[in-house]
Formats: sequence, structure tokens, C-alpha cells
Amino acid sequence: MKLWLLIASFGMLSSASFNSYAELNGQNIALNCFNCHNPKPAANSAIPSLTGYSQQRLQQALLDFKYDKTNATLMPRIAKAYSDAEISAVAAYLSQQ
Repeated sequence: MKLWLLIASFGMLSSASFNSYAELNGQNIALNCFNCHNPKPAANSAIPSLTGYSQQRLQQALLDFKYDKTNATLMPRIAKAYSDAEISAVAAYLSQQ
């Protein structure tokens, strides 16, 4: 019984710390962004690159999508999936690229 409790406790602690790290890791979140936003897009690409923007501008753009201040087809759905802290983390990461 004690061994089972120890294993269960370790599993909860491990997943809790992994989830906390994953949620605020801007690099991991940015990997999702790069599925559409190519860092070096073709000249005629309708989807903009995310490089060269400040953290503040990226964060505000994502928050505008999240809170329906900017209309779009896909980005509001994606932005709503992230917490404001995750949006801040990904904006910080992307601004350094």
C-alpha cells in the first residue's frame, strides 16, 4: 500500500511540474505557430512571418485575437486555447527570433 501511494504521489508531482513548465515555455508554444508562420516565408505568402516584431506588439496581437478585438478565421480559435501567461511567454520567445 505504501509503495502504491509513493508511486502515485511521484506521478502527480512529475506531471504537475511538467505541465507548469510546458504551459509557460514560449519556445514549445512557438513550435505550433511555425506550422503556419514560416520564419522565412515566400514573397507571396498570405501568412506573415512572426520575426522582427516586439514582444509587446506580438502579445497585443494575440490578445486581440483571443478577446475578439481582431477578426480572423483561425487565429482567434488558436489564441483562445492559451492563457494570458502563455501568450506572454510565446510573445517573449518570438520577439527574440
